[in-house]
Amino acid sequence: MQTIWPDQKKCSVALCFDFDAETLWFNGGKEATPTPTSRGEYAAFLAVPRILDLLDQHEMLSTFFVPGYTVEKYPEIVREIKQRGHEIGHHGFYHETPVTMDYEEEKEILEKGIRAIEEATGSRPLGYRSPAWDLSHNSLSLLSEFGFLYDSSMMADEKPYVVNPGIGQPPLVEIPVEWLLDDAPHFLFNFNPKYRIGMADPDKVYRIWKEEFDGYYQNEGCFNLTMHPQVIGRYHRINLLDDLITYMKSHSRVWFARCIDIAKYWHEKNNTGQGG
Repeated sequence: MQTIWPDQKKCSVALCFDFDAETLWFNGGKEATPTPTSRGEYAAFLAVPRILDLLDQHEMLSTFFVPGYTVEKYPEIVREIKQRGHEIGHHGFYHETPVTMDYEEEKEILEKGIRAIEEATGSRPLGYRSPAWDLSHNSLSLLSEFGFLYDSSMMADEKPYVVNPGIGQPPLVEIPVEWLLDDAPHFLFNFNPKYRIGMADPDKVYRIWKEEFDGYYQNEGCFNLTMHPQVIGRYHRINLLDDLITYMKSHSRVWFARCIDIAKYWHEKNNTGQGG
């Protein structure tokens, strides 16, 4: 039976971790005081090692999107992530939204993030996720200009799709996201902004994610799960992730892949001339 995925797989699964650390509170929460930012330190020193061990246990590779500031503050941790085979993607510098930036400001942020990742890991990032899950009118063009192969910030499909940044520019693959498939709306408690009031029962979130996976599996989708170490790394939530991975692995013909592997395959499948 012909499928859209390699080796007759029925669907793909991308486990992604947005390793924001303190930058989440610099911008997302607008709180740079010691207690909120210490939650970012928890991500670096406790949650990331816990996640890496779980991924090793399942013999699974993933993508970590990391702001440049986090890379510069925790280069040893970022190198460890890379050395274990995981992808390091671009996630801004201070976790700032590109939406309000002009062309030159956004270009500078992209350059700073690229430089930080290159200096820490020796490799240039090929994937980008906007810290705001939103893009400016210049974002796709800039990503193409800087040689990125994919973006993971938009929501138009349940499968990857090709986007054309502009006339004469190399296309990008979009690996779409979805708020339901993000741990922060379910679990991230914060006083400001008020909508982040989550301390959800993990059984409830497990049911949501399980049933979403079932739908993606039946319809050849790309189940792109976004998690944040300081959120998913708590004991009861890492157990949820362990259970979910075990459930997904119980299905035949599931391709567990890094975003870069999915993007390269999609470029090749669509004959974009990108992907290498």
